[in-house]
Amino acid sequence: MPRDPTVNPKLTRLRRACDMCSQRKVKCDEAGPPCRPCSELNVECTFKRELKRRGPPNKHAEAARAARRQRIEPGMGGSPTTAAFTSYGAAVTPSPSPHNAAQALVSIAEGPGRLDAEAIAPLPILELLIDDFFTYIHPLAPFPHEPTFRHSFANREDRTNPEFLGLLSSMIASLVSSFPRSARQHLKTQHSTHLFPRAIVMIERCRDIALDTRGPRWALKQKTLDDAATSYFLGLAAGYTFQVPRFRYFMSECLSLIRELGFHRPKHPNELPTFGNDNCSPDPLPFHHIKDQIGKRIFWCLLLGVRSFSQLGASHADLVIAPSTPGLPYPALPENVDDLYIMANEIVYPPESSVTLLTGFRFAVDIYTTMNAIVSVELVYGMSTLPWSDQRSLLRDALIAAKDIIDRLPPELQLSASHEQSSGFGTLEDADLQYVPPAYPSSQPPNDVRNVIKNHPQRRRQLQYEIQKANIYISQMATRSFYVELYFNLRDVHVSDPNKEEQVGDSAEDAEAARVFELMTAERELIVQNLLHVLGSISQRNLEPNGGSLINKVRQVASTLLNDAPERKGPVAMKSEEALVKLIDVLLKLEGTGPSGSNIAGENMTPQDEEEEMRNWAHLRDYQQRFAAHGDFAGNI
Repeated sequence: MPRDPTVNPKLTRLRRACDMCSQRKVKCDEAGPPCRPCSELNVECTFKRELKRRGPPNKHAEAARAARRQRIEPGMGGSPTTAAFTSYGAAVTPSPSPHNAAQALVSIAEGPGRLDAEAIAPLPILELLIDDFFTYIHPLAPFPHEPTFRHSFANREDRTNPEFLGLLSSMIASLVSSFPRSARQHLKTQHSTHLFPRAIVMIERCRDIALDTRGPRWALKQKTLDDAATSYFLGLAAGYTFQVPRFRYFMSECLSLIRELGFHRPKHPNELPTFGNDNCSPDPLPFHHIKDQIGKRIFWCLLLGVRSFSQLGASHADLVIAPSTPGLPYPALPENVDDLYIMANEIVYPPESSVTLLTGFRFAVDIYTTMNAIVSVELVYGMSTLPWSDQRSLLRDALIAAKDIIDRLPPELQLSASHEQSSGFGTLEDADLQYVPPAYPSSQPPNDVRNVIKNHPQRRRQLQYEIQKANIYISQMATRSFYVELYFNLRDVHVSDPNKEEQVGDSAEDAEAARVFELMTAERELIVQNLLHVLGSISQRNLEPNGGSLINKVRQVASTLLNDAPERKGPVAMKSEEALVKLIDVLLKLEGTGPSGSNIAGENMTPQDEEEEMRNWAHLRDYQQRFAAHGDFAGNI
């Protein structure tokens, strides 16, 4: 007998309520989405909440899920960095587990969008760190474009643009690794030292955020100059904390991005590579001067880093930047113009005699490009394949070229010839300026450098010149020391070679060999004198902000001079041995109290640690003043 539909009709299962109605516990109609309550509230009508199974939990399913979590997340939560993340966990909250494949894909794709700048540090601290970056780091690594960056930060692009957030994170990482006391002061002033007990914790935090912003499909996306700059700063932070494999990785990544963005074969003969054209755009766009200048600055800064690293003993094959050739030339040097006068559609050039922040950067490039011929031979054949006379000539020419650069410096970037007028201890009002530890809750003392440049903005540019001056003189001295040491090492190989061809009766060849030997021997003595002069002329306030690089170079030069064979040392070197031993000891202690060294990431930076750091800087300052007082008579120190 057929069933009567009017009697006990079959019930229809209603659709489940939307997320908002379920949370408010109100009736959700089937008119949507959006449903009527969500429409009235003008909110999004979603169905993303996870459905819960009725009844007691299934023990077999729970065991399977626990085993899967163990496989996916081995050892999570045990590292100091993880502990630091959880201590400031409000910025990065874990997302709920998705309940279907589509939602999982959406959550993965949108993951970096949940981060913003406050995942790095509270906003007031972050603003101060950005100011410090452009004061202390930007003179030596002049990117990103400061007006553009500050405009983007003011508009909070860190919330909408993952590339910008990654760049910001990497900039803070490089600042903290190079100048850890800067971050420590700001954290203490804001009662936030618990967030990052050691500099290395903050550096790793910034690195992790920068990598998180890239997302899983970063390798397939169209790269930008912000990506290249991010890789450079991450590599710089790794280098300053002695993480050499990571340094190589990020610098190699930066080089690959620069090649992709413009460092490739020019379209027309006799043209140089540029970065101002968008080759991926379907429509031709106007030439972008900001992109072009920033791309060139990144390339040349990368070249300087690779050359400097090779002087410390790294192989030229570790990170290969092929020599410039007519068919594949290097980009031109960036224009000698400050960021404020570089706009997207034009560059406003200053008078020729003007000294900008790019002036010192271009002189630093000139110093390291004196290595071009040596690097080219080393990469293609190896120096040992050349005759001794050619090796000798290459090193002599490179040394002379490096020495000539100092003679071309403008007055703003020159060290005074006399110790009394040097920038480090020239005037009484400047003599006691230094970076002092944070004094919170008391106010900072009047001799703190930050107070001075805050109250006198014109002093900021002068401080930046002094930082560039320290970098130029120390880099030039390290490069000269590299040439002299390489000459004597190659000469020892030549002299001890039993198969070398004896030049009989070649008086011209013998005379040239004697002249070069005399030049290199005198240069070694001159480097000792210059080292003492430079250290007596550059104060802590100009050395500390980039101490990770400059202190390492000074220590390398001093160690090379000290560890030479006795027969190579002249009277000045012999007389200065005790001073060099004490200097190296102080520099090693400073490296130990830096962002890495013996510091343990999980321990707090105690007042005793800060006192030790200040004591080490005071010891270095004491030796600097003695160098300045005794001049070239280092044996009396």
